[in-house]
Amino acid sequence: MQKSAIVHTRISPEVKQECDYIFSKLGITTSYAISLFLNQVALKKGIPFDISLPEKEDLVSFAENVSSVDSNKPSSKAKAIMKLYDDGIIDYETAEFAIKRLHK
Repeated sequence: MQKSAIVHTRISPEVKQECDYIFSKLGITTSYAISLFLNQVALKKGIPFDISLPEKEDLVSFAENVSSVDSNKPSSKAKAIMKLYDDGIIDYETAEFAIKRLHK
């Protein structure tokens, strides 16, 4: 199949640099990775992975469950992590990971 269509997009330089590094380790180019993604979208007739917004309440419940058996309230460190999440400084997965690490 001849490739003649062009896709332009803007992303942060940091994300591009990180992805370029990962793709180079995988032995593919960023262009090829984007082509793989678009082909999967066409095959699956949708996004080829789950996309959802985590609920803040999920993080609070999670923190309560792992923070304290006695009081069932998040610790001050867990609250600080949730604040970072609320402020958009860290994503949900990072917050969840950090809260888990508090209690290992």
